[in-house]
Amino acid sequence: MATFKAEVYKHQKRSDGTWNVKIRVTHNRQKKYLSTPIYVKQDDITRSSFKLKKNITDKTDKMIEEYEAVCADLGLRLKSMSIEELITELEKGVKPKVENIDFIAFSDRKIKEMEEDGREGSAKSYKTTIESLKRFIKRDTLSISEITSTFMEDYEKYLKDRKPLTNRVLGDRAISMYPGYIRALHNLAKKEYNDEELGIIRIPWSPFQKYHVKKPTPARKRNLSAEVIRKILTLPDQPSTNIGCTRVNLARDVFALSFYLIGMNTVDLYYCDCISDGRITYQRTKTKNRRDDKAEISVKIEPEVMPLIEKYRDKTGRRVFKFYKMYASKDCLNTAVNKGLKKIGEILGIEDLEFYAARHSWATIARNDLRINKYVVHEALNHVDDAMKVTDMYLEKDYSQNDDANRRVITYVLTGDDGVKKRKKK
Repeated sequence: MATFKAEVYKHQKRSDGTWNVKIRVTHNRQKKYLSTPIYVKQDDITRSSFKLKKNITDKTDKMIEEYEAVCADLGLRLKSMSIEELITELEKGVKPKVENIDFIAFSDRKIKEMEEDGREGSAKSYKTTIESLKRFIKRDTLSISEITSTFMEDYEKYLKDRKPLTNRVLGDRAISMYPGYIRALHNLAKKEYNDEELGIIRIPWSPFQKYHVKKPTPARKRNLSAEVIRKILTLPDQPSTNIGCTRVNLARDVFALSFYLIGMNTVDLYYCDCISDGRITYQRTKTKNRRDDKAEISVKIEPEVMPLIEKYRDKTGRRVFKFYKMYASKDCLNTAVNKGLKKIGEILGIEDLEFYAARHSWATIARNDLRINKYVVHEALNHVDDAMKVTDMYLEKDYSQNDDANRRVITYVLTGDDGVKKRKKK
């Protein structure tokens, strides 16, 4: 039986002050050493016994596991092999064991991590993708070794030919989105199961080097004109004789809240719990886990929004709005709003009215109609400009320009006044 141990030798210190970690192989009472790509400094070694610390042994343990697997594969041959022959087998490298990696199980685990991190939107998209993949393969398990370029081409064809699960019309964006999400999960699997630094490659290929994810069809423009936005904001109350009318009034109000609060999403309206000094402050759920500043933004409460705040105010003070009392979840709120918007679209003659139109329209009106500085629009929407990250580190947050922009947009939509004083004719 061969045994392995990671070691460093004090007298083998290199000129750069590091030691190479070696794996001692003992077989049939003989010893040999295998070099590793790991080099350690004094901080990685205990001073008293000159042994490797845990941060290094965690890495070498993985290598030893692979060597032990090679020995197990050799079976009875190992006993009769010389240590030189064993070293030759070990140096050939470890055969990838991709057959034991269930891509579906791995994906489910990653989706759960997204949910726990609060990335519910992303989790939902990945979950939808995996459900589609399971319908394609007609089972709940999938070895990652099965995901080849041919497999992806067949899956793409399946997406093109599939029939809708409901009576809604299927778009072609899934042909880009679903394979794109599978590629992202495949890359996460390679990152987790492979360790190029240690020469451990359990997933040695990527089908996406040969199969290329199709570019998505450009998204339909969701922005509406100032005139159309005005019609939505000023739509009279519908008689609350049935749930349909109630949803219309709710959808109009939530759409207005989003527009007046610079594109605030339903999930943030649902969970928002900070209102103080005439401002609503929140962390944008969609991006807070991807940003150091937690995507925090503060929006001034303009006079037009106060009646809506009072109408939906949570009197307990736990949150800003009482939507969480009206609906069991943010998804239930979102569903009610979307159903109401569909009815508003029918009333006003607006085709495919979507909630996100509030955010898109605010940005388009600010930039195109009012010629507000692009960076101000960018910042007001709580986006991050990679080119400005270093500069932003030195700047204290100041929302005054956002406030001014929002005031101009609201005034322009409701009155047509663009805020530019017209010169008197001489």
